[in-house]
Amino acid sequence: MIPIETKANWVEAWGMSHAALSLMSFISGKRTLRLVLNTAISGRQIRLRLCNRYSSGAVSVGRASIALCDENGVIADPGSIRPILFGGREGLTLPPGKKAGREGAAFAVSDETEFAVPAGANLSLDLYIKRGRLNSGNYQNTARLLCARGSRCGQPTLRHRKRPRDLGIAIAAKLLGMTLHSPIPLFQALELYNCDGASSIECFGDSLTQQGFWSGVFEEKIRRLYPGRYSVISKAIAGNRILRDASPRMPLRGFFGTKALERVHEDILAFEGISHVILCHGTNDYLQPGTLAGRKSEYASAEEIAAGVSALAAMIRTKGVTLIGLNYVPTGLSPDATPEKNDMRRQLNEWFEQCGLFDYTFDVSSAFASRENPDLPVASYVGADRVHPSAEGGRAFAQAIDCGVFTPPAC
Repeated sequence: MIPIETKANWVEAWGMSHAALSLMSFISGKRTLRLVLNTAISGRQIRLRLCNRYSSGAVSVGRASIALCDENGVIADPGSIRPILFGGREGLTLPPGKKAGREGAAFAVSDETEFAVPAGANLSLDLYIKRGRLNSGNYQNTARLLCARGSRCGQPTLRHRKRPRDLGIAIAAKLLGMTLHSPIPLFQALELYNCDGASSIECFGDSLTQQGFWSGVFEEKIRRLYPGRYSVISKAIAGNRILRDASPRMPLRGFFGTKALERVHEDILAFEGISHVILCHGTNDYLQPGTLAGRKSEYASAEEIAAGVSALAAMIRTKGVTLIGLNYVPTGLSPDATPEKNDMRRQLNEWFEQCGLFDYTFDVSSAFASRENPDLPVASYVGADRVHPSAEGGRAFAQAIDCGVFTPPAC
């Protein structure tokens, strides 16, 4: 029998978009960060990507390492620890991305490191931060971050030290009725050199995706149906828009990140090994204007938003991926909703059905909507803020996506 040749490629095992952590940043150095994650795919080499794009100061990394660990980040086998080098050196300094002309330099990719990773493994990524305020990152529940004082890369157990600022996250979440996960700074992606034909499914969007209630359920389904075949990566930022950066009136505007038409270059186009992109984006373009998050003058018509989605789709298409579109769920229970905004959502959903931009489109709107009033979500499907999916709503949202379209082609 002639062996079947499978494609070898660099594929993200974990990754996230970056925005400004603002008041929740990590304000000093001389600490070790341990990112604990689980990988759905295998690899024989690793490389680590770091990002300091939203910082106004340089960050100095003293050491970095990777190891196999348990789900709590405990390294049981010291023999699995490998140093991660940058240009043959133990550490590096990332310049601030906020200074003019330094955005590209604020990203770093490590050397390729031989490290056998089985699918389903738990991994510990350690960084010793010598100096610098960590202000670039995101709020994620796709990995767990441990933080300890001093240089502790590769230590079997890292005792997590809670920060006073973490309490601020919990208080803010309660006041806003939102889900705010723990912040993860500096880490951008872990890529594996996979020889089993695996690829990534990138979920590109805003807080509807970033909070993880539908994307987490979707990832569980993909792992169960296609073991070792796909990693599901959330590239989403709360408050993010397609057409515009955050309003200048927004006190923590960096929290919303850079508009999707720009950040797609660093979040999608810069990566290899992508087979599918799920686009779930644009709600904030019509929901924010006239609120605390956006001025009335930032109003965008349905035609303008559709043109933005079209431009975004065209850029993503250059990667040769399968493009999947999710339409707009009802937000009529939101305090920011108006009849005009509900009407715009309906116009955009009608356009979605006819635009022909996507290989597949899924009607998450109908799955989310109340039978009595399609402008309103099922009440139990949204959280306390009456906009974002609850756990129950996330399940309904994910159920509307036919996972059969991800069946790998026959060899």
